[in-house]
Amino acid sequence: MDDEEREVAWLAMPEKAPVMDQAGEEIGRAEELLGDKEGDIFHGIVVRLAHGGRNVEVRADRIPKITTRRVYTDLAADELEQLPEYR
Repeated sequence: MDDEEREVAWLAMPEKAPVMDQAGEEIGRAEELLGDKEGDIFHGIVVRLAHGGRNVEVRADRIPKITTRRVYTDLAADELEQLPEYR
């Protein structure tokens, strides 16, 4: 079994993947992919925040990398509270 963390396409994001902030701290878990699968257009992900349990939307342009184990964002910890709630 290949256990190495490697970059994957957005459609291959692991279910409930840990989502990391800019500093490498886990900020929550990926709940849902947002995009057009047929058109291969990635819009972002829904993240359930570890603190507060809100579901928020993280836009694709804030996600530099998705791997076999995690989703990496360029969000600073203080930006999390400003993220729009996902409904």
